[in-house]
Amino acid sequence: MHRTPQNILLVDDQDSTRQLLQNNLAMLKDEADLHSVIWSYQHANNAVQAIKSFNQYQPALVFLDIELPDQSGLYLLEKFKDINKDCFVVMVSGVRTLENVKTSMKSGASSFIVKPFTGDKILSVLKQYDRYLHQMKK
Repeated sequence: MHRTPQNILLVDDQDSTRQLLQNNLAMLKDEADLHSVIWSYQHANNAVQAIKSFNQYQPALVFLDIELPDQSGLYLLEKFKDINKDCFVVMVSGVRTLENVKTSMKSGASSFIVKPFTGDKILSVLKQYDRYLHQMKK
């Protein structure tokens, strides 16, 4: 079986949130039929680190907090999409307002999850990502 390496960028100012995301992703990727993918995780706790990591690692998948200490995640979303329009970006927020969701999706986000997130929600996003990967191969 050919295993494809992919970078995942986790952007959140809370280390515990990034680690929880990574643990959930590692546990659930087989359930989402992504067992043929090898993931390398990159972490960033602010916008400056996020942009640097995005440019350096060119992630295929990004989990991006809206509320960062030095810049809005929505601003970063637009920057990331300018650099790589095919990147699958999942916006993460502790505040689920219709405005946040609408702005995120209009700006190119592929999905939106609310903190505290559940394993079921992460699995749903991973299944969505798997469908996206299959569409990209066509």
